[in-house]
Amino acid sequence: MDVVEPAAFRHEAFIHRDDEQYVRGTAGYVREGLEAEEAVLVAALAPRAALLREELGGSAAAVEFLDLALLGRNPGRLLPAWQDWIDRNTGHGRGFRGVCDPLIAGRSTAELLEFWQHEQLLNTAFEHGPRWSLLCAYDAGRLAADVLAWARRTHPVVLDDGRRLPTAHPSPEADFDAVLAAPLPEPDPRQVVANLAFDLDSLDLVRATVRSSEAALGLNAVGVVDLTLVASELAANSVRHGGGAGMLRLWRADEYAVCEVRDRGLITDPLVGLRRPDLRKNAGGAGLWAVNQICDLVVVRSAADRGTVIRAHLATAR
Repeated sequence: MDVVEPAAFRHEAFIHRDDEQYVRGTAGYVREGLEAEEAVLVAALAPRAALLREELGGSAAAVEFLDLALLGRNPGRLLPAWQDWIDRNTGHGRGFRGVCDPLIAGRSTAELLEFWQHEQLLNTAFEHGPRWSLLCAYDAGRLAADVLAWARRTHPVVLDDGRRLPTAHPSPEADFDAVLAAPLPEPDPRQVVANLAFDLDSLDLVRATVRSSEAALGLNAVGVVDLTLVASELAANSVRHGGGAGMLRLWRADEYAVCEVRDRGLITDPLVGLRRPDLRKNAGGAGLWAVNQICDLVVVRSAADRGTVIRAHLATAR
């Protein structure tokens, strides 16, 4: 009889309905890890972390806590945070487990789509690494039914009412290849404040265009410096990897200043910009990595017939 090896990465969704159920479920999961002498990391906002610390009592000192407010709203910064934690602990010869309380309440449809893509990418990114488990907590008391449905589609196992239920995984809706190739909606033309074709000789003009759009985009002095760096990195990537030229557009959409760069290149690695680049190997991805560290949301779409478009969102109220 063949023995089936357990998956290297155990990715589970924990459906709860109030703070009491959240604390009870996550505390039990954390204690189980501590008893097994595993490294444990809890990624949550401070109020939720405080509830869990109180429940754990003295055991909380053995748990590493990551305040999600420090990472911001960009789901593209979560995957590398988990990878950094694993890398720090790998040499200790023990297992790992994490708890994540995702920042998804109140997000727009576009933001949720990127978050679900991130959840699916976790399954790919850690498929062949060290064995570890991640419990993602979803509050059924505060989240819409379609949000909970996405959680079930992007996690191989769902914990609900004390039951561990395997899911049909992955589903077409959660397929990141389909998401990567999907076209993006066009912005309102009245909101577009700049539209610029560029090449190697006009990268300075890209930066100048962003700086001159500071007021129209609703940015302060710090924000325009950040967005100028983002535009410069994306435009340089287009020159280097996207056929030597590209198009820059800038607009303001609700709470965000948006910088879009299009080119004729094709991205085939959905994890590009999500893994910390090894600059010694010069393997690429450093520019998009930097953009993810700066921005509040980064949307990547790429298809052979349309090329690549990257939209970087920077909150105007940061």
